[in-house]
Amino acid sequence: MSTDPSSSQQGKTPSSEDAENAAPEGTERVRTSNASPTTWWLTGGSVLLVGAVVASVVLFFGGGDDQVTPDPARVAELEASADARHVDQVASLVGHTRAAHEELVPALESLNGVLPADGSAPAEEFPSSEEIDGWLGTVRDAGAHFELSESGRTDFNVTVAGLDGSVDLLGSAVSAYHAASQADDDQRTDLLDLAADLRDQAVTAWSVAATQLDMVSVDAGHGHIHLYLPADPASGALQPDEAEEGEGATGDGPPAHDDH
Repeated sequence: MSTDPSSSQQGKTPSSEDAENAAPEGTERVRTSNASPTTWWLTGGSVLLVGAVVASVVLFFGGGDDQVTPDPARVAELEASADARHVDQVASLVGHTRAAHEELVPALESLNGVLPADGSAPAEEFPSSEEIDGWLGTVRDAGAHFELSESGRTDFNVTVAGLDGSVDLLGSAVSAYHAASQADDDQRTDLLDLAADLRDQAVTAWSVAATQLDMVSVDAGHGHIHLYLPADPASGALQPDEAEEGEGATGDGPPAHDDH
């Protein structure tokens, strides 16, 4: 029989107290036996809350029975209202464009009389400053017709922007011509060339906008409208089509939803 004291410990299973006492120093001991009922309620409540959120998300995005769908009657009502508003806006724009056109044509013809659109030499004698200022005032008054406060459909907005931009160019052409009348011989030729170039750009830009207005007017049921400025045939400006003024007017209702 062995008398070694250590031999009495062989085959003995260490107790839990011994294992706990043998844990390395600095190692945190985890105990679950002391978890309070409050801890378990909070943990369970969190799980239930997450489950409720997930269920709500699934219900919202999953297309359940409670999913809200548009009312077809209400949608049709809103579309009809937008169509009627568009028809009225186009009619108003046609009226403003007609008034602006009546103001611009005499001013443009006066400018063309001293600064020919066919590229021939400008008149040697300049009109008085008061007369040129009168042209510029007329152009600015015409531009006021396109300072519309309400936006509309895309084709309507593009038409307004084109008309307004062309009037601005024509105003710049008159301003350049006025500057040429006050300049010395070295600068006069350059300013006259600038005025002629700006005038040609203005007429071409107006022709594009006038064509767009013609299309918008027909689509809105108002028929063809041809409000083009005088242009030299070789200028590249667009010309009206062969349709008669007012042809294509229907009055049957709003246009199709081409730009929705």
